[in-house]
Amino acid sequence: MAEMSVGSIYCWSMWTPKMTTLTGVVASSPNDFTLSEVVPVFSCAAVGLGMGSAALGTWVDKVGPVKAGTTGSLIWFAGLMTAAAGAHLQSLPLIYAGYGGLGGIAWGLLYMTPVSTTMKWFPDRRGLATGITLSAFGAGAAIAPPMIDYFTNMFFEAPDYLGAAADLALMTLDDGSQVLATDPDTQVIVATATDAAKVGLDEGVYAVGTGDSGAAGAFASLACLYGGVGLVSSQFMRAPPDGWMPEGYKVAEDNLTGGTDIGLPVDVAVKTPQFPLLWLTVFGNAVGGLALISSSKMVMVDIWGAALPSVVTASFATGYVATLGSANAFGRLSWAVGSDFLGRKNSYSVMALGIPVMGSVPYLISTAIESGAAGQESIVPLGVFVGGSVFAIANYGGIFSILPAYIADLYGSKYSSSIHGAALTAWSASAIAGPMGLAFLRSKAEREAIDDLAQNIDPAVFESTFGATFDNRESLIESKTLTINKLMEIAAEGTNDPTPHLYDQTFMMAAGFLGVAAVSNQLLKPPNVKKLLETTSKNQK
Repeated sequence: MAEMSVGSIYCWSMWTPKMTTLTGVVASSPNDFTLSEVVPVFSCAAVGLGMGSAALGTWVDKVGPVKAGTTGSLIWFAGLMTAAAGAHLQSLPLIYAGYGGLGGIAWGLLYMTPVSTTMKWFPDRRGLATGITLSAFGAGAAIAPPMIDYFTNMFFEAPDYLGAAADLALMTLDDGSQVLATDPDTQVIVATATDAAKVGLDEGVYAVGTGDSGAAGAFASLACLYGGVGLVSSQFMRAPPDGWMPEGYKVAEDNLTGGTDIGLPVDVAVKTPQFPLLWLTVFGNAVGGLALISSSKMVMVDIWGAALPSVVTASFATGYVATLGSANAFGRLSWAVGSDFLGRKNSYSVMALGIPVMGSVPYLISTAIESGAAGQESIVPLGVFVGGSVFAIANYGGIFSILPAYIADLYGSKYSSSIHGAALTAWSASAIAGPMGLAFLRSKAEREAIDDLAQNIDPAVFESTFGATFDNRESLIESKTLTINKLMEIAAEGTNDPTPHLYDQTFMMAAGFLGVAAVSNQLLKPPNVKKLLETTSKNQK
């Protein structure tokens, strides 16, 4: 349950739309955070996980699972409450400090503690033990999306509706924002049909700052729920006594990594040639999965909501996020169990099949759009994409359920928590490269798409719609007044919506990193533990 309570941290993509519409509610206003500002919150949490795990791994081994789990639960509660304050006050630093900073530290403690404890109880079935434990973490990500939807809808308040855009006189200011011509103190946003449909409202003009996205209340509610669950469940975690072995389990004399009291110290392990290869294997495999997980709802809505609007509704997108959470849980269990028989290295090798999965996404999108244009809308490309996503996220979950056992196989169990913490810095790095790489590439593609669309709009129509000329597009884009959705409403008939292709470069990037991981894994050979232990012992003397 402690793992499950913090598993919801993977669902940042459910919060992203709310974080970019805190004041506009229906759509982004000039005062709202941009996508590139909020996506890295997840990366910040990942950095907190990696740094916290590396720094606290030895402390967890020392104080035991009860104290470590209790501390993690209290920090997770504080992190979500701080994020709630940040959403209410529209303070980006508080959101980063809460969900990113405190959330990352709590993540590390509540993730690492049950894993290391369970693995010590079952040295004969490390993969199975790790998989069962981490499947709860994935399950937390699976059940969180509908809970987040429930609480955000509970606290949601629609902003004041002022009327249809055609019935109101609007004025565009020098900074690109729009106000009522009859009341310049009233800042407004013009919500397109696409924007309004996402929150179940009508298209038209809304007053900025008059509604509530529901984010603050939802954060506070989940803080109490998850903090309480983690706190109670942590009291039941216990570590086995030193040297404990399951009945009937015998360690072969030449198996130096089989017992719970044998292993390389972390400072020795990280200096072996195998460690950087293991680090790259984790990093490369995780980049693509993290890019997809951190933005899964946004990816589904942007790509397939535009390509297949009759199929991909808001509830479909939420279901997709939950499905990926289930895939994460299933992958953690199935890969961990399978690795006991297939082997850790061979299991990581199979994950290279994700390369064609990621690389084929642009083709699938084009196929879906072409079928729709031909009047024969097909859901087959969408089905293939969802299936490929499930496979990719199951592999992603498997990376981390296999990793503790892989580390114990290579270096022994005694200091596995400390080495695990050091190895998780690779995950932290991937959580920066993945989500932030996606945000950068998407923003770049969006800007290029806006420029291409705007150049093909009649200048008179453009100025009439936005209250400014094409030459002023910089301020219009910055204020979020000029968007792809608004340009598509005035574009010539037959103009292709570029939104589905905003992620093409991201998926190609993910395929490339998977290739790096595959090569690193193949180069990884077990270290000579016996020789390293002897050398370490001599140096200490």
